[in-house]
Amino acid sequence: MKRTINFQTISWFWDLYQRELLDLDPSYQRRSVWNQDYKDYFIDTVLHEYPAPAIFIYQEISPEGVSKVSIVDGKQRLSTLFQFVNNEFPVSEKMSIQRFRGKYFQDLETKDKQDFWKYQFAIEYLPSSDEDVISNIFDRINRNVIKLTPQELRHARLSGDFITLAEELSNWMFNYLEEKIKNFPNLHSTPRKQMKDVEMVAQLLLFLEEGAKSYSADYLDRAFTNRDSEWEEKDEIEDEFRKTIKSIGKILDLSLDLKNGQIWMTCLLVQLLSPLYLMNKRSENFVKVHLKLSIQLKEDRIKNLQIHLSLIQLEFMLNLRPIMT
Repeated sequence: MKRTINFQTISWFWDLYQRELLDLDPSYQRRSVWNQDYKDYFIDTVLHEYPAPAIFIYQEISPEGVSKVSIVDGKQRLSTLFQFVNNEFPVSEKMSIQRFRGKYFQDLETKDKQDFWKYQFAIEYLPSSDEDVISNIFDRINRNVIKLTPQELRHARLSGDFITLAEELSNWMFNYLEEKIKNFPNLHSTPRKQMKDVEMVAQLLLFLEEGAKSYSADYLDRAFTNRDSEWEEKDEIEDEFRKTIKSIGKILDLSLDLKNGQIWMTCLLVQLLSPLYLMNKRSENFVKVHLKLSIQLKEDRIKNLQIHLSLIQLEFMLNLRPIMT
C-alpha cells in the first residue's frame, strides 16, 4: 500500500473543522477522552513548539470535488486544540513560559496566536477507502505503540518534590526490606520497569498525608501535579513513611516463611500501614502483638498470609481502641 506523508498546520485543520469537512468521530475511533492534565500538557507542548506524534488521516474527494478528511489517529490532540481555541480552558498555571500562564487563547498576543496557527504536524495520508482496511490500520497503529502506564507518563512530565521523593523512597523501601527480611520475595521486573512500585509508594505517601481515599488515575494525576512545584508536608511525611516501613520490616521479619508466598505488595503494605499510622509511635507494641499471633498461627498451621494479616489488624485495633477513646 502506497503511503503519502507531508506536513499540515493547525490552521489547516481548523479551517476544515469550521467548514464541517473534518470528521473526528469515524466508527473506528476510540471513545477515550483526555483529562485536563493531558490537555494542559499538550497545549504546553504546542506553545513551546515541541514536536508531537504524526496524525493519520483518510482524505475522501467527492464527485463534486469537495475534500473531506477523517481522522484515523489524532482525535484527542485536535479536539484539545479546538477546545483551547474556543476558550474552553486556559493555559495551565504551571506552564514554564510565564507569560502564557492562566491565559485563554483570546488573551494571547497576536504573534503568539499566529505561531500557534503555524504549528505543524506530520501527516500520514491513508489511501484506501475500504472502512475495514482503515479499521485494521487504526488497530495496528494502536497495537504497535508501546503503551506507557500513567506513572511513566507522570515521570516524563514532572520533576518536582513529590514524584522525586516517591521514586527515591521506592528504591529505598525495597532495598531496605530485601536487606532486612530473609526470603523477602522479589518484585517482578515488569511492574518496576513500568514504575508501578513508584505509584504504590505515592499512594502510601498520600495515605499518610490525607488518610484513606480511593486513588483513581485522575486523582493521582492531580495529586502529583498539585505537589510538583511545592509540597509543604514533604519532610514530615517522608519521616513518617521511613519509620513506618522500618516497623513493617520488623513485623515481616517475624512472620511466616515468605519464600514461596504470593504477596500482593500493595495490599500487604497498606494493610500494615493503616494500623501503624493510627498507632503513631507505638510500633513496639504492634510487633509484640504480631509475635504472639505468629506463634498461635504456626501452632494451628495456618499458612495463608492474607488471613494472617487480617487477624493481626483485628487484635491490634481491639487493643488500640482504649488508647484512641
